[in-house]
Amino acid sequence: MQIISENNIDETAAKAYITAEKDIELLPGIPENLTVIAAAEILSVSVPTISRMLEDGQIQLKKSAILAYLNHNYLANRPLNLPQNTP
Repeated sequence: MQIISENNIDETAAKAYITAEKDIELLPGIPENLTVIAAAEILSVSVPTISRMLEDGQIQLKKSAILAYLNHNYLANRPLNLPQNTP
């Protein structure tokens, strides 16, 4: 099974690969209840940004909520499908 071809990512195959191993712990060693500082470090943002996100209801200080936020919002998980400029 090939997940990445030259110009595209097979999203179905990628999701199947990612969800195949339920035993893999994301953020190992991080407790379920987080501090504002820990959440800021995980998301690579400032403490005031986390405070604003909490006030707006965008996140909760739970590891599972932070992982869900990362999965939904970070572009690293999504192909851009930009045209390739090959000489």
